[in-house]
Amino acid sequence: MTFSLEAIAQLDHSKEFARLHQKFHQFNPLKVLRVDQFEIRHSNVLAWLLDPNENHQLGSFFLKKLLSRLVTRNENEDKVEGIDFLTYLYASFSDAEVYREVKTETNRYIDLLVVVPSQKLVLVIENKFHAAESHGQLEDYLTYARNHYEENGYSIIPIFLTLTSDAPSFQDYWIMDYHDVLEIITLHIELHREAISDNVYEFLMNYTAVLQEELVQDEEGIQLALDVYQVNQTAIDVLYLSQHNEFRKQPRYRELFQQVDGFTNSHQEALKRIYEKKKQTINYIFKIGSNVLREAFLSFVQIEKIPQEVYKAHVQFPSFILPDWLDFAETIGEPEQGYWLGHGLIIWFERTWDERLKVNVEVGPVPFEKRLELLTAFESQGVSFRTSAKLEGKKYTKIYTQTTDISDWANKQEIVEKMERLYHDSDINSTFKKIALAVESMEIKEEKLEQIESVVHYAYSATGTIPGGAYIKFAENHGIKADHYRIQNRTASFLIPTFRELEQTYGETREKWWWHNSTFTFWFERLKDDRLKLTLELGPLQPDQRLAIIERLETLGVSFSAQSKLSTARYTRLFSKSKVITNWDDEEAISEEMEWLFSDPKNQDILSMIETLKVNPVNLVT
Repeated sequence: MTFSLEAIAQLDHSKEFARLHQKFHQFNPLKVLRVDQFEIRHSNVLAWLLDPNENHQLGSFFLKKLLSRLVTRNENEDKVEGIDFLTYLYASFSDAEVYREVKTETNRYIDLLVVVPSQKLVLVIENKFHAAESHGQLEDYLTYARNHYEENGYSIIPIFLTLTSDAPSFQDYWIMDYHDVLEIITLHIELHREAISDNVYEFLMNYTAVLQEELVQDEEGIQLALDVYQVNQTAIDVLYLSQHNEFRKQPRYRELFQQVDGFTNSHQEALKRIYEKKKQTINYIFKIGSNVLREAFLSFVQIEKIPQEVYKAHVQFPSFILPDWLDFAETIGEPEQGYWLGHGLIIWFERTWDERLKVNVEVGPVPFEKRLELLTAFESQGVSFRTSAKLEGKKYTKIYTQTTDISDWANKQEIVEKMERLYHDSDINSTFKKIALAVESMEIKEEKLEQIESVVHYAYSATGTIPGGAYIKFAENHGIKADHYRIQNRTASFLIPTFRELEQTYGETREKWWWHNSTFTFWFERLKDDRLKLTLELGPLQPDQRLAIIERLETLGVSFSAQSKLSTARYTRLFSKSKVITNWDDEEAISEEMEWLFSDPKNQDILSMIETLKVNPVNLVT
């Protein structure tokens, strides 16, 4: 890479950079005082909020809500027993005492210590706004609290407070994050605005603005940062990296640092001044634009051919669903608005606090009756989760997590390979199959058929192909000639004679489609969760011929969306149904399932309607 200082001027003239800079530099007195940049100042604000006798007019509202939030977090469920939270909710905390920087016997300092003598309660809060955890500090703080308060009958609740729910190294700590803090303050403002003095209100609004800027990465800001970085990457890299020598050891920046070292002293001083003037904006753009996790994820979805509509390349938590989970929406219900990709199941990657790559599979906030039924079906398949997940009011339940080591987080290729390894691991694929079995059992129950009783244990096949022998037997049973089908790895596509005959009236497709360019096609597909799926689809014929077929089928009772009638529409699915295959080595059983899917009454009804197109074709516009 050859860098020209003119790139700095081009960045300075970027409208997108100016918009982003303006977004970050709206007046906020707390930012002027640099409260947003230092952990110790956030601890001071927290101490003020936690003290019921301070002048914020919250009383014990913040302290009690903090305790309530601790109880409701899924990560803390195994710690609730033995803590009398119900009593705390209705007790007075007027005697609460809040201490800052409490020195331990090992010369460490506890960020916040809250003592409530009337309730025999002590909170030990370790605040990690940006800083990393130090070895042994959490155990040291808890030992101090136990030595000073436990013998007097106090209950001790140690809290690990971070920006994004990082897990503590010492498992006795309860987990909390600044999203919780933001939520509590916002709730107080909404409930008590009229009773809050103007100066306290302004302070709380300014502080929540600081937290929102840190925690809530809005889509507009992310897109602006990506746009700026794409066009001005070299300028951003030089401005940021020239002031951050900790990146010198990363091979991908070696050439850039060599160039920076060759600049004159005056140029290096100019870079420093420009950076300091627009530091926050440059930091944000570099963080978003150079994020290797996001870039690795984009490569991952390309490798796995995951459609764009079922993934989101978030900077911190890139997420996706298996495309065929879209079929589950009617069975499991739709989640609350704003949940991930709008589906009740989600998969996402993240970088953990201890620098590992983690994959998660979660059930989201679908309607309670559906959640309960789905989780019960999971249990019947051997999927484990916390028992409290089935209680009303619970919204999020992780049903699978796995991590792997990353030796170099600047190495995109390593991250992609580890994503692939996690995604193709036999355990996660076993979970995918159990999800499919669970949903299938719900569908069977809805159809008032006998529910699946047995839990299937199996070894996942890495190849994931359609057994050729099973399909050939199916084809022979239906008189499908060899030149009318093709078996390709995970799919077996085929035509019936009627589809070819319809070409005489409606023509071939306007673009290459499968291997035959015919009017309709069937295909069996082996899905990642080991379902066998049969699909019938209308292809990309010329717009007038497509519309003529659709309108004719509509008169016979087939439903079509408005989008399928557009001149730009290409593919329209008329039928699809799936069945979980418990043993992909049993070709006889698979062939029977193919027969069962093809014989579905809905499929046969649609085929009968398609036959009428041949017998009684409509007049076409030529």
